[in-house]
Amino acid sequence: MIVRIVWGRLVPGAWGSIEQIFSEHTAASTPGLRTRLITQDINDPESMYAIAFWDDLASVERWLASDAYRTGFAQALRPFLAGSQSVSMAEVKVADVAGMIDAASQLAARQEGDR
Repeated sequence: MIVRIVWGRLVPGAWGSIEQIFSEHTAASTPGLRTRLITQDINDPESMYAIAFWDDLASVERWLASDAYRTGFAQALRPFLAGSQSVSMAEVKVADVAGMIDAASQLAARQEGDR
């Protein structure tokens, strides 16, 4: 399993658009993407971390080379990014996700209630 972590600065007030874009491009619609977390830095609210878990490196590379990524997803994000970004990819060596599954279920239930 591969984890890809993207950090980026956002233009002020971009969070609503960022959440909408990521909600429209779900893990279920992206082959090889298991799950992802889109997070807002507590100390710097205009910083975002996108943490994605992939089956393998080939899945990441296919996504990044796809038209869906280049002309859809990446293009939709571009107006909301404020310059600085970094990307890290790593192979998962130890995974203990039991607590994360429960937390994700609770978060999804809260988000459904907000709609």
